[in-house]
Amino acid sequence: MFLTRGLLLAGSLLWALAYPPLPLGFLAFFTLVPIFIGTSRLSPKRAFLENFLAGTVYNAVMYWWIYNVIAVGPAFIIGGGLVLLILYLSLFNGLLGWLFRHCLSIRGGMWVFPFLWAGLEALRAYGQMSFPWNNLGYTQGHYLPIIQSVRVLGTYGLSLIIVSVNVLLFTAWRLRGKYRLAAMAGAVILPGLLWISGSLQLNQPMPAAPALEIALVQPSIPQTRKWKESYFLEVVQKTFATMDNALGKIKSADLVVLPETAIPDFLSMRKDVIHEFQLRSNRWQKPILLGALDYRVDKKPWSEYTFYNAAFLFRPGRDKLLQYNKLRLVPFSEKLPFGNIFPVINYVNLGEGDFSEGEGHALWAGDTAVSPSICYEVIYPSLIREARLQGAKLLVNITNDGWFGISNAPYQHANIARFRAIETGAPMARCANTGVTVFYDYRGRILGKTRLMENTILLRSLPRYEEATFYLRHGDIMDKAISLSFWLGLGFLWLRGKTTRRR
Repeated sequence: MFLTRGLLLAGSLLWALAYPPLPLGFLAFFTLVPIFIGTSRLSPKRAFLENFLAGTVYNAVMYWWIYNVIAVGPAFIIGGGLVLLILYLSLFNGLLGWLFRHCLSIRGGMWVFPFLWAGLEALRAYGQMSFPWNNLGYTQGHYLPIIQSVRVLGTYGLSLIIVSVNVLLFTAWRLRGKYRLAAMAGAVILPGLLWISGSLQLNQPMPAAPALEIALVQPSIPQTRKWKESYFLEVVQKTFATMDNALGKIKSADLVVLPETAIPDFLSMRKDVIHEFQLRSNRWQKPILLGALDYRVDKKPWSEYTFYNAAFLFRPGRDKLLQYNKLRLVPFSEKLPFGNIFPVINYVNLGEGDFSEGEGHALWAGDTAVSPSICYEVIYPSLIREARLQGAKLLVNITNDGWFGISNAPYQHANIARFRAIETGAPMARCANTGVTVFYDYRGRILGKTRLMENTILLRSLPRYEEATFYLRHGDIMDKAISLSFWLGLGFLWLRGKTTRRR
């Protein structure tokens, strides 16, 4: 049992370390093998338990950065919530272990397992408890040729390929002779084909396209001060100073972007701030996009208002602001799940925000067709894909990763945004309060980025070339098919298991 647990723990640790910012994505192609070997020594029930325990280590390494939120929130609630989150996410590790052990005991079951894994990833993007942050495909963020595959396969499809390589290596470990060689050859050929195909695509010259000069403002406001009323004036003054001290960059820009909650208050209650932004927009003749909060009178038994996490667009010469309200909210941070099903939950106050979802995507700036997304929304492939299908040609993601301090989280979040640009074939400008602020072209190539905690403005000419990728056109069908493959895989295991027991 000591050896088995050692294999599970080693595989889980390497798996967690395979994600950016560390350049260890290659580990993903074989780090599941020790987990598979360890799991193969266990009964199905024991496989669930041991993988659950190893999963707590994996998830603790993956999500330790949530601990930084304690600096600005109630320590007991946030610390307890982090423990519960790790335990909840570890249930998926346990389930995968249980499924793998069943696949191993059924003829042909091993080749079903990659579909079960990818299907589970896709299903985790649905519902009010969704948290699809650690899809296996995201480990390949440093390998631009490999991640070109998501233009066709999507991120879940890339995860399926990576798991398949691990299954081939595990099969090679179990077999002998020519079958072992065949399995090992397959494990080399699959990622090799992805690399060659992606390299060929990257070597194709980009067609001529008009460019948009965009200035991304990174004010680097410490999270410990951002939401304190006594520091509000200081926060706003620093933001304006960052802009005013870089007029050269601002004046050459076609669009100025500030991060999520750049104004840490309800914007409509700060008429003086609205005036200052509109004044600058008029003087510079530049549209300014920024994040702030909004509220509307909406009397309910548990509240008199509806609150939104929103993005606003100031336009030169126009007093009317354009507004986009965040569609996907962070569970337990911005809203308690299932409040629409069990209204009593809305009366519970654990220090979370009480926000409501918006009603649709926004397309701004005329022919430029800018579509804003806010923070966490960028981890949902379907959400960004919907914006593109509605006509978006430029993706803008505003976020405040200051919650997570100096950690791996801002880098992982920026890496996820890169996948959305490649999947949908559209350039993306990502503006973060404390970093990482970054530009991606439609192939996911980095055109410029900032360092964490840097107070600066990043100006780049972003080519507006965009293309209709296969995933953009058919991603809905593909994602549903991969989700369905999970249930079909379960059905296959049940039927084959039933047949085996009869024999």
